[in-house]
Amino acid sequence: MKQGYRLVVVDKDGVLVSEFQLTDTALGQPEAFVARLRDAIESVEEEES
Repeated sequence: MKQGYRLVVVDKDGVLVSEFQLTDTALGQPEAFVARLRDAIESVEEEES
């Protein structure tokens, strides 16, 4: 069985921002994945402000 994929988001200093475990099932729902990714990015932008 495949373990899937891992997407790690780091800021410009290399600090871990978010980590996503992606399976083929999750990749089959791109809208949900994009929404979670957008939330993570917005959270980082708010912290940097």
